[in-house]
Amino acid sequence: MTGVAAAGDHLGGLTSVPGAIIGGLIIGVGEKLSEVYLGPFVGGGIEIWFAYVLALVFLLFRPQGLFGEKIIDRV
Repeated sequence: MTGVAAAGDHLGGLTSVPGAIIGGLIIGVGEKLSEVYLGPFVGGGIEIWFAYVLALVFLLFRPQGLFGEKIIDRV
């Protein structure tokens, strides 16, 4: 369970408490919806790995998370 919480925290943004809450809600709702609609097609057990795949795909496009601060380093 702590791994799923970490995925929700990363999804929402590590520096934002509201982002972590929203990220956790997205992970929870996404897990249950994918279990109902995608579970029969992949043979079940999707709720075990869905949070990690969702966080990975989301962080590929937005590395700072939903509400995280974008850090720009200038040299």
